[in-house]
Amino acid sequence: MLMPRKARLVLENRAKRALLESPWKLLETNMTIETFDPAQLSANSADQPLSQELLQSVLAHALSLDFAAPLELDADVVSSLAPLISHRGWSEVVSALTTIEIIAVIRLFTKGERTYSAWTAGAKSAVIALVKELRGRGEFEASLATWIKANSDNRYLPYGDLMDRL
Repeated sequence: MLMPRKARLVLENRAKRALLESPWKLLETNMTIETFDPAQLSANSADQPLSQELLQSVLAHALSLDFAAPLELDADVVSSLAPLISHRGWSEVVSALTTIEIIAVIRLFTKGERTYSAWTAGAKSAVIALVKELRGRGEFEASLATWIKANSDNRYLPYGDLMDRL
């Protein structure tokens, strides 16, 4: 539907005035971005043990997803799982998981880190600890490494920071 010329001119004039008053004001009114809560990534939450409730939540989501399709999680799920991608407690609980569960969590965090900005973990990604466990079991396949590299922008995946391995 086309806008009448007068209405279009009024909108253009408002935009020009807003831009002259404050260039950022125009951007703020026309842009939306994901929200980020620094409290989710506080040092205290990363030092606490990984609870069974959180672990079961991650496993439920990881095992129910189709990883051939784009990752689509509710905003509540994204924010509740965000601190877990860089949680230090994975190395303690990963030995109790089955290989299928570990691979599902690896796929969830790998795709999630690319899809959701709150999940960015870099060299602190839980994927690294999970891959390390699979390698220790002798169950890490080259095809999974290829999949991780194809579905991630994180240069540290799947093996971690080279300086940490030296």
